[in-house]
Amino acid sequence: MPKDQKILGTGWVITDYNSAPWKAIKEKRCILRPDIWNESHKYQEDDDLRSIGIRTSIMAPMLINNEAIGSLNFGSTKAYVYTDNDAVFAQQLADQLAVCIHNARLYSKVSESEREWEETFKAVAGDIFIIDRSFNVLRCNKQNSLIKKNAGQYKCYEIFACCGDECRFCPAVEAFESGQMAVREVTDPQTKNIFNISAYPIYNERQELYGMVVYITDITARRRMESQLYQSEKLIAIGEMAAGVAHELNSPLTAVIGNCNLILRRTPKTHKHYNLLLDIKKCGLRSKGIIQNLLTFARQDTYIFEDISINDVVTGSLSLISYQIERNNIEIIKDLSDDLPPIKANKQQLEQVLINFLLNARDAFNDVENNMPTKNKITIRTGMKSIDCGEEMVFVEVTDNGRGISQKIIDQIFTPFFSTKEKSRGTGLGLSVSLGIAQAHGGTIEVSSEVGEGSTFTLLLPVVRDDPS
Repeated sequence: MPKDQKILGTGWVITDYNSAPWKAIKEKRCILRPDIWNESHKYQEDDDLRSIGIRTSIMAPMLINNEAIGSLNFGSTKAYVYTDNDAVFAQQLADQLAVCIHNARLYSKVSESEREWEETFKAVAGDIFIIDRSFNVLRCNKQNSLIKKNAGQYKCYEIFACCGDECRFCPAVEAFESGQMAVREVTDPQTKNIFNISAYPIYNERQELYGMVVYITDITARRRMESQLYQSEKLIAIGEMAAGVAHELNSPLTAVIGNCNLILRRTPKTHKHYNLLLDIKKCGLRSKGIIQNLLTFARQDTYIFEDISINDVVTGSLSLISYQIERNNIEIIKDLSDDLPPIKANKQQLEQVLINFLLNARDAFNDVENNMPTKNKITIRTGMKSIDCGEEMVFVEVTDNGRGISQKIIDQIFTPFFSTKEKSRGTGLGLSVSLGIAQAHGGTIEVSSEVGEGSTFTLLLPVVRDDPS
């Protein structure tokens, strides 16, 4: 119909009550009206037809599988223009048009279904791609530009290096051989990321295996979390063992210190054994203090935050770890500021952070080159520091003159399980856990290092503010 037609134009509604086109649809037959203006029976659209000058019309139902989906209508401004042969032609044309419309609707539904699957395909987390038996990538949900422009020209292992160069570890190889689904976890030799790879065979109508759907998900974070939980369970067990050992040692130490005191009371200071007894008592008291700190450190109660001094944290940490450090020919230098404001913290958690700093500093002297300093030193210092926003914070820093940290990896040292140490000497959890403790206290950890010069780790913590009320 004419694009600019207003009456009976596009969007015009004709109801099914007393309508010639609707009659053709309902009765599934062609209706010829040779002289509309002079017919005795009037239809609802006749006044509209008269207003645009239509005097003759043909209404042919559009039939598909004996179902009418609409009508094809012809109109002329002259009466008796259309004949019965014209009606037959109009019906044939309407049937062909019905087939076209039906096919177009089916295509639209198929296209919509394909779009839905395509969007689902793209929305799935991880990589999904389809490969043929030669491992050529045919489709990928992430629409890699190489795949999109050159489908079938790139091998999956050239784009997705999840199994490295050794494809024998890929479950797709296993699935092609067995014809069954295969699942495997692999570790990328370059990035050390862990992937779960599932391969699902694709069969054609002749039940011939011609391709494979491969689904890859990065489960590195999940596996690391599971490993961290496992390590935490081991640490809890170690804490329980340490507490048991400490309790067992307390009893003989109590006897040593008590008996020593009794003997000292009866021994004059001029006696040649007096100083020996005094040394025994001091060593016993020192051992008792270390055991007490170990019990406190291993305690698994709910952590309580209270006002404490950062210097007390340093003293408690050194009592637990100083012997291990000094026996490695490392000098510990303390530079503790006086009159520091208190901090709201949990002493045991902060000791855990500081002990981790000290142990890392100790390990920085292992396997050093000959040109490294002969005098190994660790300096632990406390004080006040102003950060960028102007807030004053208490700090404790541990500095060593060991081998230092390369700038290439310094941004990764707080990543869980990242470690430059041998597997038997570290899990890579210490700094990530320490950073979490610092942030839980409203603080942070800063690090600076130069290869061959040493490293400095600084724990920054907010001071206790007076209640304004």
